[in-house]
Amino acid sequence: MCDDWPAGFIKVEGDTMVALEKLARYARDRFRGLVIGLTGSVGKTTTRTMIAHALESLGNVYQTPGNLNYIVGVALTVSAISLDVAAAVVELGMSGQRGEILKMARMCRPRVRVVLNVGHCHMEHFRTLDDVARAKGELLTEAEPGDICVLNADDPFVMNMPVADGVKKVLFGRRIGCDVRLVLAECVDGGRAVRVVLESKSEMVEFKLHGPGLHLAVNACAAAAVAASLGVPLPQIGKSLSKFRPVHMRSQMEVSQHGITIINDTYNASLPSMIAAINSLSSIDCCGRKIVILGDMLELGEEEGRTHELVLKLCCDACLSIIILVGDRFLSGATSLNLVGRSNIICVPDSAFLVPKVSEFVAPGDVVLVKGSRGMKMEKVVDAIMVIED
Repeated sequence: MCDDWPAGFIKVEGDTMVALEKLARYARDRFRGLVIGLTGSVGKTTTRTMIAHALESLGNVYQTPGNLNYIVGVALTVSAISLDVAAAVVELGMSGQRGEILKMARMCRPRVRVVLNVGHCHMEHFRTLDDVARAKGELLTEAEPGDICVLNADDPFVMNMPVADGVKKVLFGRRIGCDVRLVLAECVDGGRAVRVVLESKSEMVEFKLHGPGLHLAVNACAAAAVAASLGVPLPQIGKSLSKFRPVHMRSQMEVSQHGITIINDTYNASLPSMIAAINSLSSIDCCGRKIVILGDMLELGEEEGRTHELVLKLCCDACLSIIILVGDRFLSGATSLNLVGRSNIICVPDSAFLVPKVSEFVAPGDVVLVKGSRGMKMEKVVDAIMVIED
């Protein structure tokens, strides 16, 4: 350490990313607990949180903090694992390049590897869903004999991913023959919760997930498959998962001081997550109107036009009272479908434009879904609704 550096600081020479990766590998070599790595096009953070709940009977469980799920974030996550925790759940995302997930998997070397799904994400960088599947499948590439691969049996892209000999495959989903099967998922409590029934071998459990959307039941099924593969009894898993609450900005329900219910799903957006969110809104009981405020979906490449039109058609089929569209991509889709000019469809250029005007469109008793890609900053709209005054 140089004499002119403050105490407690270390000077790193050369490539800091290489140094960070070496630090992560050193931390992983020292850790003797269980590491679970998961990836997928949608649902990663929610499922990661559910896995941490489902494993609570094993002891303290560490998980990726916030959204640190890319190269730097995974390195920081692994480096921060305390040696006294029983298990660490590490979320692996990608920015759209082949080889990223393999690189992160080599850093965290998970004993349990989970692939949730393959969907229309990062299509700006990948030509087809097969390309996305190959990138996500990198998590399984270097699984070793004795490792566990937890796979979505309902997703054909996931099921076609190669798994090495000697690796235990654990399947979850609705299909007969799954190791953990989703027997039932239904909206309850006016659409604000989901009743779930899971089955594993001779066991069956029923519990309630607090949060809107049937997609939460699939996430819970994946988490249960992880825990069951590690010997946690299904009744204990159900009890643990009933403690789950939606993660911030992901299917998170909030009520404003003015009596407006908001589904805050503003962290990110893709076609599968848009469909799930709109279906969630449709299932919720309310005494006012159902309103959707959607920001553009980014990084879709050639799929951009078709995808935004599909979402708009779903909104129209859902018979929503007001549809507010934020961004050029949704405006282009609305123009193509001849929706511009309809009394219940409002188009604005960006979230900053909408914020001072949003009080004109919402009222007490309404349920409002707000969703969009990270770059659209749709959380600003949520903040504006939350402080609407009489």
